Amino acid sequence: MEIYCTQLGMVIDITYCISVNDGLPCRNTIGCWENRIDIHVFLKENFTPNDLKKAFSNLPKSKIERIIESAHIKGSVT
Repeated sequence: MEIYCTQLGMVIDITYCISVNDGLPCRNTIGCWENRIDIHVFLKENFTPNDLKKAFSNLPKSKIERIIESAHIKGSVT
């Protein structure tokens, strides 16, 4: 299954959405997928309650934080 990710600006597969956060779902997963599949059941079947709490209870990163994090990751690769 694929969907257009408004955060990345490209089409991505659900496997990305549910693993992008250090193996945990993106915090936007529910909003992005709830009209296409029963995402609540899917998440409960594939993650522990503790995993879901980690994924969805933290404050979202700001755009600046994501840019800085991406720059650090890119800098370590090159």
